[in-house]
Amino acid sequence: MANSEIRVGVLVPAGNTIHEAEFARMRPENVVYRFAPFTSPKGAEAAAFCTLLADNLKAPMKELTDWGAKVLLIGCTSASMKCDDPAAEARLSEIAGVPVITAAAAVREALRFMKPRSLSVATPYGEATNQVVSDFLDRQGVKVAGIKGLAFDASPDVWKANAPTLKAEALLDFSMTIAPESDGLYLPCTGVNSLDALKMYESRTGKPGISSVQAGYWAVMRHLGVNGQRADAGQLVARWS
Repeated sequence: MANSEIRVGVLVPAGNTIHEAEFARMRPENVVYRFAPFTSPKGAEAAAFCTLLADNLKAPMKELTDWGAKVLLIGCTSASMKCDDPAAEARLSEIAGVPVITAAAAVREALRFMKPRSLSVATPYGEATNQVVSDFLDRQGVKVAGIKGLAFDASPDVWKANAPTLKAEALLDFSMTIAPESDGLYLPCTGVNSLDALKMYESRTGKPGISSVQAGYWAVMRHLGVNGQRADAGQLVARWS
């Protein structure tokens, strides 16, 4: 490993290729990413979910730290929002042996930085996961002006057939139907193309857009002290600090 190379490990739900493609568009010089899949617990009771999730993350986290990752990002919004607890996040860092940033923690930090009072939320999820996202935003003191989902998580086949191929224009059009009076837009899922939709939304409305992929990049690079500022990934990354 070159002395100047900074290695970042990213854990994503098995089958998620979108996060890697979007991160590839936002790669500062001397930063290298490596992605590893994990399986989110299915059908687990709420009390057991976070424990089971941590167990499922152990092997891929070790793979990434053995590779030399200096920080890990858990690139799954819904799972990390279900385990939105400082103790749970600290436990992941303890298991990994390096700092672990979750998608939920990254979004929380981005919200504190951007300070939106209200957000429109466009998701590929159904009602149950939309409620997880809405509850998380409520805990951050952000009003959910409106939230709509496309219910792609109705089954693995429905997800596979729709989420990876959802065009930015279609996501934008869907987003524009949700609470146009809000202060901005949030796109929570790391498994759909978000960066181009954010750019188009900001260009059309003048309001900021945040996505979990974008927030994860911003939070990780800031943690590493890397200047990842750029003009093509939304106001969060353009403003930077």
